Amino acid sequence: MMVIYMDPLAASMLVIAGGVLVGICVHFIPTSAVGAMSASTGIATGPSMLSFGAGLTGILSASYAVDEGLSLVMASGAVGSALMVTLTILGSNIVNIFGIGVPPASGQTARGQSVLARGTKDIITGWEQKGFVTPGTDGHGMPVQTHLSGIAGGVMGGAGGGMVFYGIYTLIHPTMIDAISAAGLLAAGVFLINCVLPAYTLVGKTEGLFDQKIRRIHKTFFSCLVVSTFFALVLYTVVVLF
Repeated sequence: MMVIYMDPLAASMLVIAGGVLVGICVHFIPTSAVGAMSASTGIATGPSMLSFGAGLTGILSASYAVDEGLSLVMASGAVGSALMVTLTILGSNIVNIFGIGVPPASGQTARGQSVLARGTKDIITGWEQKGFVTPGTDGHGMPVQTHLSGIAGGVMGGAGGGMVFYGIYTLIHPTMIDAISAAGLLAAGVFLINCVLPAYTLVGKTEGLFDQKIRRIHKTFFSCLVVSTFFALVLYTVVVLF
């Protein structure tokens, strides 16, 4: 099967769009500080760390569909990344519930500060959150609403990673023998940079789509747009002009 090649300029635009999508996805994946596994809502790791891990999974799965065209590359990346996030959330909840003995509960929702709902109930299930948050903590585990936000973030990040991977691959394929490996390494670099930038906007934990910090997403958009554009311009210059 043949790769559906793209115009170099279109491929560069694909890298930029994918890089921005990668940065935005970090806002949707709920995480807490590594040392606060049962003291705040989310997976016990940094947003950038978890997003990058999900992105690498998405890029790996996307590489298997590179001969099938952009749409399947994006779909494969999205599924791989979302699956990684889902399994991580499942493991986190199992440890919290059966290992530590605390139920998944949203700290912000329990205080009535959720962006999408003013009450103290999970917006998806309607389950009360307020009475289940341990005093002195900001929630624990991954309740349903934050779980779904994490899956959405995984889908976005995986699709964005697939876009970056495919864009780079179509740019360098005519000039390199092992273009898939090189594209994977470069795409991972773009993913890492765009995952780290939102950390300066989020500054710590986030409960994803339902967190007040989602209102800062425009800052991530512009910072990732600048960085992704710079990378795409450098890559375009090296591959096309030289």
